[in-house]
Amino acid sequence: MSESEKPAAKAPPKAPAGTSAPIGAKPQPKPKAKGQRAPVIEETPVIGGRFLIAAAIIGGLTLFPHWSALGQALEPKEPPTSKLDEWKVGGKTSLRITLVTADYAGLACAYDKEFEGKHCANKSETEAWPRDPNAPLDDNKANVIQPYRTWNDNRLVLVAGLWATPALATRLHIEPPGNLLPEKLARFVTECKVHFPGEMEKPKLKWGTSSGWGADPNTPTVKVAVVDSCQLIPEPSEPCPGGLICALLTRL
Repeated sequence: MSESEKPAAKAPPKAPAGTSAPIGAKPQPKPKAKGQRAPVIEETPVIGGRFLIAAAIIGGLTLFPHWSALGQALEPKEPPTSKLDEWKVGGKTSLRITLVTADYAGLACAYDKEFEGKHCANKSETEAWPRDPNAPLDDNKANVIQPYRTWNDNRLVLVAGLWATPALATRLHIEPPGNLLPEKLARFVTECKVHFPGEMEKPKLKWGTSSGWGADPNTPTVKVAVVDSCQLIPEPSEPCPGGLICALLTRL
């Protein structure tokens, strides 16, 4: 049989799709394209260092113009000042007064006239106002006029019937002054609706049980206010020394 008549060699059968190569067969390496490089894996950039410093500077410069405005918005507001245009005989207004319970016994005035049945504890520095025999033994000084200062503009005003109101009578009962010094007691603020029946010319004032009598040289004419009602309001707080940070802390 000649070479041309020999049957052609059969090709080895192909492995069906999805099956592994025949056992013993060596894996054939894939031909690499000429000049092709392996892909470079890029690492995720980490934010930090100089980037954070630059971001902080830019953020600070952006917020700086609004910083003071934000601090002012959060800062506790000062109480309103007294409406002096309403301080006239026959007029009405609201007074904010700062006091301690020791003021019940410690504050007094001396004057020889009364207003709507209200009067000072003394007629003069040496003469007490005569007691009404029909008056109750203890009425929390419902008809007694005493000197006070407004919060926080420090205006002098003479007020009658302050401690006879339910709010102040309760406070006096809860925190009796006893023998404590005024500076040892908690200071508080009351807001009272009052009307003005009159005024005193150079009344003599006493600001403590051990103090002497004296007129206020800066206020020769002092308005007399009779209390219609009173309520306690939140105690005054010290202004924030730290601006925005302190104001934020007061909101917590």
